[in-house]
Amino acid sequence: MRTWPSKFPKHNSDLSITALSSALAIFLVLVGLFPSTIQANGRAKLISSQESGPYIIDISLLPGQAVVGNTHISVLLRALDTGEILTTATVDVSATGPEGSTPFENISAPNSYTPSFFETDLPFDIVGSWRILLAVSSDLGQTTAIVPVEVKEGGDGLKIVLIAAVVVVTLAVGIFVWGKFPGKGKPEAG
Repeated sequence: MRTWPSKFPKHNSDLSITALSSALAIFLVLVGLFPSTIQANGRAKLISSQESGPYIIDISLLPGQAVVGNTHISVLLRALDTGEILTTATVDVSATGPEGSTPFENISAPNSYTPSFFETDLPFDIVGSWRILLAVSSDLGQTTAIVPVEVKEGGDGLKIVLIAAVVVVTLAVGIFVWGKFPGKGKPEAG
């Protein structure tokens, strides 16, 4: 079987591995610079832990602070007398904000996403001081908890991560393509 000579240089796998390794290293460095902006659901920030009625109520927010748009809230309920985590309860969330804001009432926070947590999204529409009201009801009884929060503009951390990702991908593609040009990479013996 006859093979035809190729017009293109041989594939330099050492350069491709180097390019991909370099891109991965740059990406990991950038992720290390902005650890607070990349969080999974389990990394919500605890903003309040309070005793109310027969409960200890832990309230956490994701992305770590209240922001305009949707802010994820998770509530962990524990029995005050035993510390046992409660998974059967009704949790409703309401909030009032500064002048010009749109208050919301009785947003249900089910525990269907993660069994230990009652979770929902809060639709804050304006920057400023808000008061979140939690209404809790279970076999232990009913109670309310009030948590003041300062709502800020959101999305800056995500923008930085997206820009970093685009830069890393661009560098990786550039290094990979650069290694494909004739005369680049290792000289051929001969």
